[in-house]
Amino acid sequence: MEQKNRLFDFLYQSLREQIETGLLPYGSALPSMSQLCEIYHVGMRTVREVLKALAKEGLIQTAERKPSRVIYRPSGNHSPEEPSVRTVLEHRDSILSVYETMTILMPPLFSFSALVCGEEKMQHCLWILAHEKKVRRNKWQTYSMFLHEILSASGSLLFRDLYISLELYAQIPFFWERRGSIVRPCENVISHNTFWDTGLLKPENAEEALHYFTALYRFTTDIIQEHLKILVSENPQVKAAGKNVYSWNADLGRDHYYMQIVRDIIDKIGMGLYKDREFLPPEGILAGQYHVSVSTVRKALSDLNRLGFCRTYNVKGTQVTLFNDEATFVCMKDRTYKKDTLLYLSGLQFMALAVPPAVRLTFDRITDEILDSLAQRFREPNAIPLDLIMDCIIEQMPLYPFRIILKEVRKTLHWGYYFSFYAEGNQMSNIINQMGLQAFEYLCRRDRAAFTEQLSACYCHILTFVRNFMTGCGLPEASDIAAPDMSFIRLYI
Repeated sequence: MEQKNRLFDFLYQSLREQIETGLLPYGSALPSMSQLCEIYHVGMRTVREVLKALAKEGLIQTAERKPSRVIYRPSGNHSPEEPSVRTVLEHRDSILSVYETMTILMPPLFSFSALVCGEEKMQHCLWILAHEKKVRRNKWQTYSMFLHEILSASGSLLFRDLYISLELYAQIPFFWERRGSIVRPCENVISHNTFWDTGLLKPENAEEALHYFTALYRFTTDIIQEHLKILVSENPQVKAAGKNVYSWNADLGRDHYYMQIVRDIIDKIGMGLYKDREFLPPEGILAGQYHVSVSTVRKALSDLNRLGFCRTYNVKGTQVTLFNDEATFVCMKDRTYKKDTLLYLSGLQFMALAVPPAVRLTFDRITDEILDSLAQRFREPNAIPLDLIMDCIIEQMPLYPFRIILKEVRKTLHWGYYFSFYAEGNQMSNIINQMGLQAFEYLCRRDRAAFTEQLSACYCHILTFVRNFMTGCGLPEASDIAAPDMSFIRLYI
C-alpha cells in the first residue's frame, strides 16, 4: 500500500508550482472548477478550498461565475537576494539532473508521438506554431505548447503530464528571462517550416526527428550548465542544497484509500494468491493489514462486488468469484476502471520506450553479484522476471528524476489485475516470464543490444495483447495507444 497524499496538498502544490514557475503566467485563466475535478480526480469541495487558499496568498483572483486568474507577477529585480535566483542556485544540481533526464528521455517520446499521431493531428499541432504572433505568446510558450500537443496526440495518458512535471523542475521560465545573456537554442528552430515542410516530423523521418530532438536537448543542457556556473561565480554565498527535489505522481491524485485496496485485492486474485471460491480474510483483519477503518474496507469490498470479482454473504464473508468476459464489459462501463486500463496501457507503452535509455545508463553498473541475486529471486513464488529486472535497473539508475519516473510508471502496472481478465488466470504470466528469462540470458552474456530489444519487446507484447482484448471488450479508446515497433526501438539502442 502506498501512503495516500492528501488531495488538498496534491492539488495545491501542483497549481502553486505552475504559477510560481510561470507555466501559468500572470493574467492566465485556470481551468474551471469542474475541469480541475476531472484533471486531478478530486472533489468540488477540495477544489474550492485550494482556490480559496491560493487567493488568500495573493496568487490568484477568484470571481463568481468567472474563471480564476493568476495575479502573481515575479519581481523584475534579479539581485542575489531574489528568491527565484537563490532557489535556482540552491537546487542547481537537481535542475541539471532534470535537464539530463529530459535529454535522454524526451527525444524518443517526441519522435514516437510524431510518428503515430497522424497527419491530421500533426497539422493541428503545427497550427500553434503558425499562429504564434496572433495569440501573443513568447517563443518558449509556443514551443512548449506545441510539444505538449504532440505528446497528447500520441494517445498516452502519461507523456504530457510527465513533460509538464519536467518543465516545472527545469525552471525554464527563469532561464528564458535571462536569454539575453545565454545562447538562444530554440529561437531559430521554432517555425512551421522546420517541422513539416522539411519533413522532420513526417513518419518516414523518425530517425532524423530523434537526432534533432536529442541534439537540441543536449545543446540546451550544456548551455544551462554553463549559465549556472556563471551564476555560481557571481553569487558564491549561495550554497547548493545537495538534495534532489524532483517529484511526479503518475496517478494524478487518484489513489483514494479504498481504491488502493480494490486494486491490491484484484492483483492478488489475478496472481492466484486469493483463489476462486476462496473467502477473503474478515473485514477486521483486512482493516488491520491496510491500516484503514472497517468502513473503508467495506467500501472496497462493495466495489469488488459491483465489478464481479467477489460476492459478500451475510455472516459467511466475502468470496472470490471467477472473473469472466461479462464482468470485463461491466468494468469497461465504469469511468474509473476505463481510466485505470488506459493508464495501464500507457504505462506499458512508456516502459517500452524508456527501456533503451534506461539500459544505456545502467547496463555497466549491473555486476555479477547483482546477476546472482536476480537469479535467486527468480525462483521465489509468483516471481515475474521482467519486474525483477526492472527493479534492478531502477536501483542502479544514476539519474534521480529518471529513477522517480520509472518507479511511478511501475506503480500503474498491476499484473494480477489484468491476468484476472482471462480464463487461464495467472497462467498468462508464462509467456511474459519466458520473454523475461530470455532478456536475463542476454544480460548475463553482456549483450546490451539484444538485452535492450528483448526487454522492450516484453512490454510491447503485453501492450498489444491487452490492448486488443480490451478493445474487443468495450474500450475502443485502447486502440489509440500504439505499441512501438521494434524498428523504432532499434533507432536508439
